[in-house]
Formats: sequence, structure tokens, C-alpha cells
Amino acid sequence: MRKSKPAKSGFRKIVGWLHLWVGLVTGLVIFIVSLTGCIFVFEEEIFDTIHSEITQVAETGPQRPVSVLLAAAQEQLGEHRPINNLIVSNKPDRSFIFEASGDREPEEWGFFYFSQVDYIDRVFVNQYTGKVLGVVDVKYEFFHIVEQVHRQLLLTRPVGRFIVGVSTLIFIFMLLSGIVLWWPKNYKQLKRSIKIKWNARWKRINYDLHNSVGFYVLPFALLIAVTGLVWSFNWWENGIYQLLGGNDKKLFRRELPALVYSSADTSLNKCDLIFAKLRKEVNGDWERMVLNFPSESNKQVMGFVHTTNNKDGWKGASYFYFDGRDGRLFDSLPHEKKSLAMKWRNSNYFIHTGGIYGLWSQVFAFLASLVCASLPVTGCLIWWEKRRKCGKRKAL
Repeated sequence: MRKSKPAKSGFRKIVGWLHLWVGLVTGLVIFIVSLTGCIFVFEEEIFDTIHSEITQVAETGPQRPVSVLLAAAQEQLGEHRPINNLIVSNKPDRSFIFEASGDREPEEWGFFYFSQVDYIDRVFVNQYTGKVLGVVDVKYEFFHIVEQVHRQLLLTRPVGRFIVGVSTLIFIFMLLSGIVLWWPKNYKQLKRSIKIKWNARWKRINYDLHNSVGFYVLPFALLIAVTGLVWSFNWWENGIYQLLGGNDKKLFRRELPALVYSSADTSLNKCDLIFAKLRKEVNGDWERMVLNFPSESNKQVMGFVHTTNNKDGWKGASYFYFDGRDGRLFDSLPHEKKSLAMKWRNSNYFIHTGGIYGLWSQVFAFLASLVCASLPVTGCLIWWEKRRKCGKRKAL
């Protein structure tokens, strides 16, 4: 006679029922979000490889002045799209990127939007020759579309982000409830629960893939989900920020001091002056910097620098504030002086995508996202097999 399975406790029955049905309801969203996240992990590396003709340059001499490069990039875009950012890598074989962003009406297809962000055009310029290498309209760029699917399913921003956010919250419950259902009663059962029986039938292999692999990826999946909710719910972001001791997130604005520039300063190009001062401030200890240019409405210039050799484990990010009228550095916020909350917020994106510690953490993020995408599939197959088996029993 076949031994009957021990009856589940009432609590496990309820958890199992919720795990099944909420998983079926949100499975498709989790699959899409996880799969697109998987692709996005190596976004920068893939883009640089595919578009190497515009992202890579040969060092042929001293760098041209930023003002000269800016003029060439602006001529390429025209006056109607003023450039407001410069992105520079510390690698000498990477081209300078001039970025123009502004308001653009999204293209609406009924309930769907093709783009939910303001337009962003990027001009890649050889900093040694001044030649414009190419222009990328980010709105139609592959990885931007992947990002839009990942964050809001190409739906209108409030609707899409709410659906993704709620599904992610439910996914966190799924992960925690899955541990409750997986939890072994003894050591013998534990040994069976942490490995995949590859020589078994496909149903058992599928079951092990759902349970055992899900167990191993749990901490990484939770980390990805928790950091991803920042872009769906303001209350989640503010809650973590305050939990870590932060009070004010308005880091990108400083009050300009009184204007004090001499007649000698007027002969200097402010872009070149500010860029030289910014590079002197970081003194080579950086990997990427973003410098914005002053506008009619805002005379402040901010330099955002990803620094290296940070000993606290966070992604280093320092801020430098310049007066766009005379080029003075009037304020700064180095990484080491930021609060824990600030360090977390500047690192959250890199924790989410795995870039926080370089290649090895990216590989972990890629594999974790891939497993997360597989969980709804293997879980649905387990449910379908049980449903088919029950149907056969009723037919007898």
C-alpha cells in the first residue's frame, strides 16, 4: 500500500493557497520584469561593444577644450535642443558624451505609451579630434525601451509603475511564503530540498528547479525586489531613507552666492574653467563624471562624480557646485561626508543592477534575475500538473 502523505497544518495550507493563486495572478508581470532586468544588467557593456565606433576612440594627443567640443555637439543637434550635460569616463579610450534633454510629448497608443520620459539625445564626440562620432536618440534606443518595459510595462507612468510595484510587493511575499512551504522537517528532508535530482522525471526536475534553485537565490532576489520598489513608490523610498537617518533629499540645489567676478575672469570660457577645476578636485580618483551646464533659469553648475577607492562599501558619489557666472566652486559634498541615507540612495541603482562591486556582482544579479523569471514558469507547470492529475482522478 502507498503511504499517505502527512496532513499539512492549517497555517501551511493557507500559505500554500495564497502562494499558488497570487503567484498565478502576478506571474506574467514578474516574468517580464525579471527578464528585462536580466537584459539590463549588462546594458553599458553591451551598448559599448555594439556601438564601439562611437563609444571608443584612439588617444591621438591632448584633449580639445570642452567649449570646442560642446560647440561641435550643439551644431549637430541645432539650437532647438540645447545641451545641458557632459558625461565623461576616466578611461582615455572612451568618447565624451554631450546630452540634451527637455520636454517631449510621449507617443500615445491608446492605453500604451511608447515613451514616458523627456527626450534625451546623446552626441558622442572624439575629445582628441573634435569630430562628432554619432548621435543617439535615447527614446528609440533598445535599452531605453527595455528599461521602460521593466519599470512600467510601457503603460502610462502612474498605472505601469503601480502594477509593477504591487506585483513586486506580492513577489516579496511569494519569496517569503515559499521559504515557509520549503522548510524541511528533518535533516533527511533538508538534503533532498537543496539539490536537484537530474536523473528523475521532468516533473521532479521542474519541482526541484522551483524549490531548490529558488532557495539559493532568495537573498539576492529579495535584495533586487526591495531596491526596485524605490522607482514604484515614493513612500517606500522615503521610508528607507528616513530609516537610515536621512532627512533632506534635496541634494541637487544650492543657493548661489553673491556674484563676485573680476574683469580677468570674463576672458575665460566658463565651461573650460569649471571642467578643469572639477578634474583638479577629484585628482584622478574617479571613474565617471557628469557636469551640467548653466541655463537661463539656473546659473548653478553641478558636477556629479563617481569616485573610486571607497572603503565603506558604497558606490562613491561626490557633488561639486559651481557658479556658472564666474566659474567659482562655492560648495561641495564629498562621498565620505554624506549620511548613510545619502550613500544608500546614490548606491541603490547599482545594488539593483548588480554594478555595485563590478563584474562578479553583475553576474550574481544576472543569474538571480534569470531565476526570478523562471519561478513563475516552473510554478505554473507544477500547478498545471497537479490540476491535470486531479482531473484524471475525478474522471475515474
